[in-house]
Amino acid sequence: MPRDAGREAFLLISQSGRALAAAAARAGRAAVGIDGFADRDTRDLARDWLRLPLDADGTFEAGDLVRAADRLSPPGQCLGLVYGSGFEVQPERLAHLTGNRPLLGNAPDVLATCADPLRFAGLCRALHLPHPETRLDAPSAPEGWLAKHAGACGGIHVRDAASLAPAPGRYFQRRAAGVPHSLLFLADGHASRPVGFNRLLAAPAQAPGHWAYAGATALRDAPPGVEPTVLAAAQALTTALGLRGLNGIDFIVDGRDWTLLELNARPTATLDLWDTPPLPPLFDCHVQACHGRLPTALPRPASGRAAAVVYADAPMRVPAGFAWPRWCADLPAAGAFFAPGEPVCTVHATGEDADDAERQAVHQRQQILERLMQTGHADTARSNFAAERAACTPFSSCPA
Repeated sequence: MPRDAGREAFLLISQSGRALAAAAARAGRAAVGIDGFADRDTRDLARDWLRLPLDADGTFEAGDLVRAADRLSPPGQCLGLVYGSGFEVQPERLAHLTGNRPLLGNAPDVLATCADPLRFAGLCRALHLPHPETRLDAPSAPEGWLAKHAGACGGIHVRDAASLAPAPGRYFQRRAAGVPHSLLFLADGHASRPVGFNRLLAAPAQAPGHWAYAGATALRDAPPGVEPTVLAAAQALTTALGLRGLNGIDFIVDGRDWTLLELNARPTATLDLWDTPPLPPLFDCHVQACHGRLPTALPRPASGRAAAVVYADAPMRVPAGFAWPRWCADLPAAGAFFAPGEPVCTVHATGEDADDAERQAVHQRQQILERLMQTGHADTARSNFAAERAACTPFSSCPA
């Protein structure tokens, strides 16, 4: 039985909210939520859940979002609003929801700073943090530069700069060499505490872009030589912005050098990897940190853990009665159609160490993709997918 009595519940909102719903469930917290998918396991984890269509920028329509929040979690019944991805492009949409609801996370102005490439680059310079050269105008020699969309997340928006011209919301950043990593940490507005370091998986051939988010591997230790300065960066950003709750920074490691790419001022996709024993429920840690209370330290799980995103490599349909292995999450409804390059589900793996877990996750990603293609391939999937999406309306639970 959830610890929170009556109809009161936490309101969870994210582009994809399953990880937040799972964290709330592990903490024994009653939750309702809104995301762009309403996957089967997400709905099973929460008291009530609504799907709202996402626009091309991965955000919700403002009016639909307010109406859905009022329907699910009226201000008098909301124990706190916890948000994930989806508000970076237009943080004012978050402000519309928090007037009479407790906000458990960073304020909209913090999101606005992180999403503005020039403001964030200026902050990094002021804090003496290594950050790639960033500009709004296209470089005269675009080789070695990337084009990104301000406020976007998931990496799908990142492209080589050589083929793209300036456009609204687009900026250009010098490419940093090395291996992508991230740090998940807690902050109370003044101090920060690390949760764990992660190594990001390379995007598979099926992904919609070379820099698309493909999953991550939890690391027992930070990459050699960078831990003190990366932790100091998390602390400096916490102090400068007054960060609260769970946050993440993405960075590139090149030998013993590193470069900060971005700050995700919200719970990140790697929450899944760390919300496991012997760590306490990270949902509660997030809530407590937002109220100004941090744990003194957090333990490390004994085994390695990794997660990988499965992208469709051809039009496919999820057949009725498909038997999802227990290591799959973000489970779409039977009959859901996917175009090539769309995320289908996530696989999780544990192993003796990080490398073993990562190998298993990559193997499981290919395994589930082959099973889906064997049973769910349809020549008409592409046209059916378009028809399904066109028929979706706000507050629906149509396939995603």
